[in-house]
Amino acid sequence: MKRPLLAWLEARFNLTEMFSLLTGFGLFPSELDTRRPLGEAIDEALRRPLPSYARWPRVLGLLSFILFLFVGLTGILLAFYYQPTASEAFGSVTTIVRDVNFGWFVHQTHRWGAMALLGMLLVRLWRFFVQGLYKPPREAIWIVAVLTFLVATHADLTGRLLVWDSRGYWTTVRAVEILFMLPGLGPLFAALIGGTDIDSLVLTRFYVLHALVLPAFLLVLFYLHFSSVRRVGLSSASGTGHTGRASYRVYLYNLLILTVLIFGGLITLATLLPERFGIPADPLSTLPGARPPWYLLAAH
Repeated sequence: MKRPLLAWLEARFNLTEMFSLLTGFGLFPSELDTRRPLGEAIDEALRRPLPSYARWPRVLGLLSFILFLFVGLTGILLAFYYQPTASEAFGSVTTIVRDVNFGWFVHQTHRWGAMALLGMLLVRLWRFFVQGLYKPPREAIWIVAVLTFLVATHADLTGRLLVWDSRGYWTTVRAVEILFMLPGLGPLFAALIGGTDIDSLVLTRFYVLHALVLPAFLLVLFYLHFSSVRRVGLSSASGTGHTGRASYRVYLYNLLILTVLIFGGLITLATLLPERFGIPADPLSTLPGARPPWYLLAAH
């Protein structure tokens, strides 16, 4: 017999269709028949061989998505106190780090999580290229992986300016100078961010891009990645996996272990290697040795 609350909800909502969204992000490793009730659909899915995203080297996609969720969560917490104006940005970040309970911890783990996400996406691209996973029928997965890395670099670039310290400001200046020189895309980029001078208007638009637009694009790209993987199958798979609830529990345990390891690693980095705070940005005083982020050094 179904529990009364579950039966009431299934009579009014398609719970199976709602739960099936998890399959689009690798959190449930099999597709569901959305025409069936939730319990029946899960039982039917568990009777099929279950693929595993939590084994090397296929784990890189799942690790990237977990990092994305962690960075998004810490970003939301920071947004509660952040003020995206040139006059208040540096002061609001200082308040977060100095006065808000565990604010320094959230700020540092957000920074290290973003760096780890970029590194993970780059390693995943390297793996796809070396193993030839850009060939049919996986060319869509390769295209999505490239776009995911490019969008993540833009998210990183827009986030560097938000602190509004001298290093972040002049790093952004050097980066946008390169982007403005791109034929065709340079003027479009300038129009998108509000001009060629880094001022309060550009800061506000960077904040909107960093907090809303680019994370939405990344979420869609992760969904497309796992959707394509479900369609064409996992790479380097010797078998499709075991069946049954015991196999799914092992998958959940692996997912939990990965999450704990990522969280522990970010805590270690935030504690032992915290980012040093600089001075407020001064557009009239160039920071010596300022250069663009590492992913733009080749163009520089």
